[in-house]
Amino acid sequence: MGEFVMHRLFPIVCNMSLTASVVILAVLAVRLLLRRAPKVFSYALWAVVLFRLLCPVSVTSAVSLLGALGAPAQERTAVTSVVEYVPADIVRNMAPAVTPLPQKPFPAEPGENIVSTAPSVTQPAAAPASPLSGPVAILTLTWLTGMALLLLYSVVSLLRLRRRLVGAVRLEDNIYLADYIPSPFVMGLFRPKIYLPSTLTETERGYILRHEQYHLRRRDHVVKLLSFLALCVHWFNPLVWAAFILAGKDMEMSCDEAVVRELGEDIRADYSASLLSLATGRRIVAGMPLAFGEGDTGGRIRNLLNWKRPQPWIIAVCAVVCVGLIALCAANPKGSGTPTEDPPADRTETGQWLSVEAYVQQVMLSQTEARYYTENADGTVSGQPHTAAVTDRKLEYLTKGGELAGLAPDGVLEEWEYFYLVKLDVDTASVALVGGQYYDDEEYFSLDDRHVMVALRHGDGSYDILCDDSINDGGDFFGYHNTIEEAIYDWYVTDRKLDLPLYVEDWIDQINYNNPNDKPGNYPVHRYDVDGGYLYIPISGWTKSDTSDSVSPYWEWTSAYNTGSIFSIVYDEKSLDVQRAEAEEIGFTPVDAGKLVWRLDPPAEGAHIRYYFYPAAGGGCWTVSTLWTDLGISDYPYIFIEPQVMNLMVESFTPTESLPAAGASTRTTMTSTYRAEVDGRAADLTVSYTVEQKNGELQLCSLDSVRARNVHGWEQVHLAATVEQHQSLFGSGLYQYLVPVFYEADRGNGWETFQAVVEISLTGQYSPRHTLTQEELAAYNAVMDPAVRDESGDIVDFHIQPFSYFFSSYYKNVRNLNFEEFIRYFPDSGQATEAEFEALKKLDDWPFKRVARMEDMPVPIHRHTVSSINEVLTRWGGITTSNLDTAGVCYLEEYDAYYTYTSDFNMFYFIAESGEQVGNYVYLRKSIENGNIAVLTLRLTPGTDEWQIVSHWRSGS
Repeated sequence: MGEFVMHRLFPIVCNMSLTASVVILAVLAVRLLLRRAPKVFSYALWAVVLFRLLCPVSVTSAVSLLGALGAPAQERTAVTSVVEYVPADIVRNMAPAVTPLPQKPFPAEPGENIVSTAPSVTQPAAAPASPLSGPVAILTLTWLTGMALLLLYSVVSLLRLRRRLVGAVRLEDNIYLADYIPSPFVMGLFRPKIYLPSTLTETERGYILRHEQYHLRRRDHVVKLLSFLALCVHWFNPLVWAAFILAGKDMEMSCDEAVVRELGEDIRADYSASLLSLATGRRIVAGMPLAFGEGDTGGRIRNLLNWKRPQPWIIAVCAVVCVGLIALCAANPKGSGTPTEDPPADRTETGQWLSVEAYVQQVMLSQTEARYYTENADGTVSGQPHTAAVTDRKLEYLTKGGELAGLAPDGVLEEWEYFYLVKLDVDTASVALVGGQYYDDEEYFSLDDRHVMVALRHGDGSYDILCDDSINDGGDFFGYHNTIEEAIYDWYVTDRKLDLPLYVEDWIDQINYNNPNDKPGNYPVHRYDVDGGYLYIPISGWTKSDTSDSVSPYWEWTSAYNTGSIFSIVYDEKSLDVQRAEAEEIGFTPVDAGKLVWRLDPPAEGAHIRYYFYPAAGGGCWTVSTLWTDLGISDYPYIFIEPQVMNLMVESFTPTESLPAAGASTRTTMTSTYRAEVDGRAADLTVSYTVEQKNGELQLCSLDSVRARNVHGWEQVHLAATVEQHQSLFGSGLYQYLVPVFYEADRGNGWETFQAVVEISLTGQYSPRHTLTQEELAAYNAVMDPAVRDESGDIVDFHIQPFSYFFSSYYKNVRNLNFEEFIRYFPDSGQATEAEFEALKKLDDWPFKRVARMEDMPVPIHRHTVSSINEVLTRWGGITTSNLDTAGVCYLEEYDAYYTYTSDFNMFYFIAESGEQVGNYVYLRKSIENGNIAVLTLRLTPGTDEWQIVSHWRSGS
């Protein structure tokens, strides 16, 4: 109950109070305009305030006062919404308990002598208690206490009043006379009674009685009860107290006016005298919901004396104003489309979250604190982390990787990845960026890891989040699966402990190495499905042969180490007995009692051959064979284990009629891996991407993720690599793409950022590539360096190359070149004339319109003919001005020229520190400010020494 009050009820009350405050201010403003109008209109306006104080939900409208003020609304139904200034569950950590992702092994590559560490995946630590929990709990308790005290005061006052009514005499119907009350009042809800002081004269009693009867006729006693209850709930809001008091005054004055309107203006003096005789200086029933009396005698008398019968047109105008304001204040703006309330209880199939987006939004909101490190005076990073409050969050991406239907009985399994940034309440300069952290132009920090999750989508579109884990050096959901559907399948089968074969397993515990020190951390294998069975093949070390010409269903793998080892499986319609007889005829003998395993004994010239027979479920026989030779097997660790591995491959073969599969998708996730080397250290960069087959041809749909893995030499390598923000792809042919990738690694001196290029080939044909030598780098730099040096290396002059102006901005494609920056210091084509100057003054964007003469210009005017610009653009970029956005530069059509104005001089250059060539593309890299890297991409013209600029971009841009 306490959780509900603090986390649900109290935020709702706060939102109603804040919403009503806006409406109260609007009513006060209009009430001031209607001060000369009949009070019934002012009294009617308070109805919308009462509605806002008691009802959190309202109908939506395109025209709404709250909508005009930008109030945050959330949908409840198609036609209703609720305004939420204070989000529900603002103090509760709503991140659900989720299952951590399974650990996936890393393979040993052929020829590598490494000890790989098994990855460890840890579930994210529970979010700390919100710092708002304590204060909100105190506020909630204070609110409940204040409400209870008001209600208690009302009950006590009512009991005291009832004692005064002892001996009251019924005059007629529901009218009573009492001796111990100084003023009249109405008491009761369902059968209200009017109590009048017995001291009233007959004339005074007639006026006052008509006043009280008007109250009952309008059901003011019900309105008064609801108003008092609203005051009890919102007692902490001073505007509500003001509304309660002013609404009471308007109620009384409107009744007074009704009496005068009925009996005539001539009674105003006598009626005012009656009110004056009842003035006691206090209101004996001001705080009772079941009784209310008269008050503000002075204000009522002044209102009566000033009252005049209104003209019909005034009544009509006031009515229109009141109805319009009530409609504007009662309606809510349309909601955001992401409801925050619990799903309806009558839903037959529902998840905890209405959408994945809603879950991620709640995860972001639940992070109220973040840990960060500071930099010491000597440039080192502080050993102890600091804690800062999170003031804002920003979602960088939320991507669905794939889905799998038919495995989970309750719905469809989906894989999602998301990443968000946070803003802290500390100075940006005080935060030390470690471990690949960064901040963007708006000073949002990347202090958390990227997340991958598995969600269960129900039939009604709602979701349950089954797991949510961070992607770091120890966890990679995709692992060594061929598709994201396989990864989802394995996670679900493992998590639910289903008796189904996985797609990826680890055999490391079943293999003995000749030298235990050479044993890697894992030995992953992947399931291979054949028609009628499945088996497991190692991720690396074995190559599948092309057996498409085989008459019978036949599959074969050979050793990638060229040892001559062969593993094969074939289906034959011959029976098991026939297969045994044929094996015996060629010299094979059975090894087991069931005569299912046969070997050639003795080995023929050191060749060890075995046959394994498996009866097929529909008839016929499966034959699995292994071959290895004494000559081919050596003590090299990955060759030494080949006989053991082949035996495990044989044992893994399982004939079956039907096999649950991850399922095929119209789109397929694939991977491409490149081994990046830096100073003798190597890391594998694997890009996951999605392809789709259309009209019999593969097409690249998207880049999905990038991961890095330490091969040798590095202290650590961050698993989560990144493609340049804009995912720059440069086609190297119809089916080949070059993907620039950034990864972070530590060679013992802290984390550093490196860049490489991974090539994606949809045909399997890759371009030749190599790292540029120092001589090749020097050749490129010699062309791009504007400095002219003497023999000792000193600069004696500058020779500005035309293409250097391509370096004045950053762009992912040369067609996105910033033309304004490009031309700012471009060599001019001659002095502008007076005629050109007069023509420029007529342009809307010419900034020197007040300069009368050209000789008075504060800066020179430079003319650049389109032909001279296009000559440089075409030669070095393969583009013209027609391909660029030139709107920011002044242009005169009659001269076909662009004009700039500056007296400055600036030069641009690119001195590469490293680079590589991939096919006809060259990537040159250099370090720039804030630890970023600038990359210049060149396209070589085959058969010549010429090249053109493709892009010039930087990390973090």
